[in-house]
Amino acid sequence: MRVSKAGTGRRGFGSGYLIAPRLVLTAAHVLEGADQAARAPVTVCLPDTGGREFSATVRWQRSDKKVDAALVEVTDGQDWQVPQSLADLLTRPPQRYGLLIGTRPHPVTATGFPRLQKGSEDGRRLDEQLTGSIAPGTGALAGRYEITSTTPTHEGPAGSGTRWSGMSGAALLADDGYGGDMLCGVVRRDRRADTGGSRLTATTAANLLADPNFRTLITEHTGWDPVLEPVEPATLLTPAAVDRTFRSPAALLRADAQAVAFHSRDRELDDLRTWCESGPPAISVRVLTGPGGQGKTRLARHLTDTLSWAGWATGHVRSDLTDDPAIDGTPPDFTTLNTALPLLLVLDYAETRPRLLRRLITHLHRSRHRVRLLLLARSDGQWRTGSFQALPDVRDLLEEAPVVGLGPLTPADGHAQDRHDTFRQAAGDLARLLPQVPTLPAHDWTALAGTLRPPADLHNPGYDNALTLQMTALVALLQHGPRPADTPPGTPPERTLLKHEERFWEASATTPAYKLALPVPTLGAAVATAALCGAATRDEALRVITALPGLPEHQHTSATAWLASLYPGGRDRYWGSLQPDRVAEYHASRTIEEHGNLLPSLLIAGTPAQQAQTVTTLARAAIAHYNGGRTTDSEHVLHTLDTVLGTTPLDHQAVQTSAAALPYPSRITAPLALRLTSLLAQANQQLAHDNPAAFEPDLARSLSNLGSRLAEAGRREEALTTTEEAVEIRRRLAADDPAAFEPDLADSLSNLGIWLSEVGRREEALTTTEEAVQICRRLAADDPATFEPRLADSLTNLGGRLSEVGRREEALTTTEEAVQICRRLAADDPATFEPKLAAVLSNLGVDLSAAGRREEALTTAEEAVKIRRRLAADNPAVYEPDLARSLSNLGIWLAEAGRHEKAVTTAEEAVETYRRLAADNPAAFEHSFAAALSNLGVHLSEAGRREEALTTAEEAVQIRRRLAADNPAAFEPNLAAALTNLGKHLSAAGRHEEALTTAEEAVQIRRRLAADNPAAFEPNLADSLSVLALTLMAGGELLTALSATREAEELYRRHLGTLPSVFPRLHGVLGSQAQLLDGLGHQQEAEQVRRWLEGNPLPPDSHD
Repeated sequence: MRVSKAGTGRRGFGSGYLIAPRLVLTAAHVLEGADQAARAPVTVCLPDTGGREFSATVRWQRSDKKVDAALVEVTDGQDWQVPQSLADLLTRPPQRYGLLIGTRPHPVTATGFPRLQKGSEDGRRLDEQLTGSIAPGTGALAGRYEITSTTPTHEGPAGSGTRWSGMSGAALLADDGYGGDMLCGVVRRDRRADTGGSRLTATTAANLLADPNFRTLITEHTGWDPVLEPVEPATLLTPAAVDRTFRSPAALLRADAQAVAFHSRDRELDDLRTWCESGPPAISVRVLTGPGGQGKTRLARHLTDTLSWAGWATGHVRSDLTDDPAIDGTPPDFTTLNTALPLLLVLDYAETRPRLLRRLITHLHRSRHRVRLLLLARSDGQWRTGSFQALPDVRDLLEEAPVVGLGPLTPADGHAQDRHDTFRQAAGDLARLLPQVPTLPAHDWTALAGTLRPPADLHNPGYDNALTLQMTALVALLQHGPRPADTPPGTPPERTLLKHEERFWEASATTPAYKLALPVPTLGAAVATAALCGAATRDEALRVITALPGLPEHQHTSATAWLASLYPGGRDRYWGSLQPDRVAEYHASRTIEEHGNLLPSLLIAGTPAQQAQTVTTLARAAIAHYNGGRTTDSEHVLHTLDTVLGTTPLDHQAVQTSAAALPYPSRITAPLALRLTSLLAQANQQLAHDNPAAFEPDLARSLSNLGSRLAEAGRREEALTTTEEAVEIRRRLAADDPAAFEPDLADSLSNLGIWLSEVGRREEALTTTEEAVQICRRLAADDPATFEPRLADSLTNLGGRLSEVGRREEALTTTEEAVQICRRLAADDPATFEPKLAAVLSNLGVDLSAAGRREEALTTAEEAVKIRRRLAADNPAVYEPDLARSLSNLGIWLAEAGRHEKAVTTAEEAVETYRRLAADNPAAFEHSFAAALSNLGVHLSEAGRREEALTTAEEAVQIRRRLAADNPAAFEPNLAAALTNLGKHLSAAGRHEEALTTAEEAVQIRRRLAADNPAAFEPNLADSLSVLALTLMAGGELLTALSATREAEELYRRHLGTLPSVFPRLHGVLGSQAQLLDGLGHQQEAEQVRRWLEGNPLPPDSHD
């Protein structure tokens, strides 16, 4: 850098660093006193390319206590040659910026042109590479770095200034561990060390990037946002920007390629930033879940970038660091993360590396400073709640971590134009980069993008997923380009994209380096093998490649190397994988279906880590197929996997890892989860038998998980037995160490209460759930932030148990308390707690209706449906059953409000969903399906559609009769309800004998139930007696009918005080009683009944 000094006739001198093709970073004081009247006040030259000077313009300059720096732009119109390292900024990111976060001295270098390298004869400045170190704590209060070096130097020629004059503006660089440098600062002053060494000060890169004007100019010149990255742990972290090597079209969709501009997620970013910046200065963990391609990684990257500019140390843990040791056996050095700065780390794929996660938290939780750990995962599951032999504090941190689901980028129920705009933006951004794909012919992709029309079905919920929308845009470009793939209409975008990818496979496989003249299906199977298994080493890769059908033995080595070059792995991975993940999973699942013997061969050849990756990849593929509407493909994948696992044993660690990675709850993978969890429980039983003290906690946890999986599969008796065993162990453990094990005991008790209820043991269920609430209430009193969510869950369960035994006022009070807690939690963290709020609102609607508060019940049910409909749109595999339940309840309250047509429509949606669910898993969903059918029958009758009502009620009875035959205690109450409704419909259809038989059976069952539990079942008995009376009256048996109405009246009056909802039913039975008394000639008595009815009218909103 040379500067013409005003009024002196002299020229100043300094160093600079080219950080963009035409942008030089230097020290601001180098430019002081520039003569703006001079022809070229500031010039730049590259000494290694000659001495020519190029005029330049100062674009940004700042000189204050913290910053002494400037950005100078080489003026256009000169023959400026951009260095090759900066020639391709479209695919290769520019300079990285570093932040020293620790306290230990760290080596750095700076290259500049100080006076000490000035030639004594010709005055030419030569370069000097200063090698020194920075002790981050020195100069920190002044916001600067101080570089010390003990390397001897000479004084240089005599003159004003110091031997280091001219070094100002040199870039301070640290090794990034990836073969590059991180710019940590800009040399500022010489402190004139008098100890024989050197001591220079520097403006920190952190202070540069904290200036928005500096960042804006860098982005303008490079096309990349500058990001501050920690220096010491650089080898643990993924670079903020990576080379965008687009060797194939699919590579454009990688999250780290950032091919499509980040779409604003202001609310989510605000929530995450609030979590980071609030709360105590200690470690806090949060989980962000969502389907593959939802945008989790991009959102997390935007968060870390933003906080890096605000003084945080931020980074993303490398995805190739796994549970297994590194290739050289050296564990990750987490001590490089030690810092007094606020620290935010992101761990992606958290569900696939639970042991690494726990090792990381074990280190981080010792920090006395603010640490935030954001975990990204497809779903929640045992990977978070499992033990994995972690310390109690680490287990607690994970178990208590809020789980936040990431919603759609542009929701289907939003403005249609928003989604159209998002599609066009994606097409335009992708078109800009398509010329960088060498396998594609030249084409004006940008012009093509301007002509594309969004697909007609863009309003469908499937496009809620960001990757689906972007993939559709990319496929549209490719299919309208010069070389479309031959695929029929309606082909999934993943399949079409793979057709284009096949051309890349063929072209690279036949190069002289590999000479793999293989058919495309064989190449595709090789790619699928890498996606399914992965490989940390070449030996691991060779073992699984031998499983490939159609691959000659002499080509195993070449194929292994070809895959390593096709999709390179990270530092500790020999193989990478086809990207994005969802495309790889789709391809892997299709390959397994097409090559029947491949899966068992891969599992036999694979290491435990490869076995776990194979199972996890196929499970993810099955969920993606289902969420994409490809239910048959989903079923085929899971059936194939289940069949193979039945004959091919997995290593214990593979079982543990793959079971932990599965979502919970998820009915799609429920059979697979049950198989793996059963295997895990069996293994833990053996371990606990040999060493109870070490393994009983793990056994209890696996039994508790197994109980949940059995219940999910509809195997309630087994779930009950298994959970009782878990409770027994945890009760013993909690007696010895309450602080460590009481929370687990409460969880198991709460689950046990549910399973006891579902097998009809309602009093035991109540006692068990009351114990769970008692524990949770005590825990929440001491630590509300941690245990209030648990308390809300247990209160929700208790409300249900109280209602089942007829203690409805207590049920309502309990459920209202649960709602109050959940509403408060959801207000602070909606993504985490809205699912809980919806569940308890659904229960509250039932309790409010029983209390006669029908308007509130309807409003509450509508709120529950609204939340669950949104959740089910994002993740149907998890939330569809909950939505169906809330819809069925809502239909009841709509009917009670007189909105019969709406009630029918709502109930039909519930029945349609349950019919599909019960077809897939009858044991789990038939009882709910029957309940929805029974409700729909009532609504159809009220809407005047009596024939349909009768058919629907008959189907409900048929299902419930079968269920009650297998488990009378659990399902006879439901059978009686269905029979009561059916009797009413049969009577309305004129089928009096069948109606009478049906109503009598209902009365018989309910009389027996009421004898054992009057509070719970006497009101139901009265309902059945009312229907029996109507049936008898229609058949002319007036005296018997009158007797039935009098018994029903007595029962209703007995419970009127505690169950106000029976009042309309009392009204109805008394109306029938008056008619019967008239028919029998008892006019005076009939008149007395009518006078009571007139004196006690139904409320205006009643439609009974």
